[in-house]
Amino acid sequence: MKRVLQLKVTDQVSTLNRITSAFVRLQYNINELTVKPSEENGISDMQIIADIEDEAIFKILVAKLQKQVSVLEVQVINQQ
Repeated sequence: MKRVLQLKVTDQVSTLNRITSAFVRLQYNINELTVKPSEENGISDMQIIADIEDEAIFKILVAKLQKQVSVLEVQVINQQ
């Protein structure tokens, strides 16, 4: 199932590494990754698309992302 996540993240060294590490630990690949500056200084908007079939694993991933210091907000945009 294709999952689309919208994140609001801080512009810090290692932010991307921390986010991708959550996927690596659960052994899932990111299919698409888009990052663009937001209107707020020092904050970026990130969109991640990944194929994750297991609902329990997906919930674990979202929880891991929400615990990251550099992640301010996680939204599930779409499930196909």
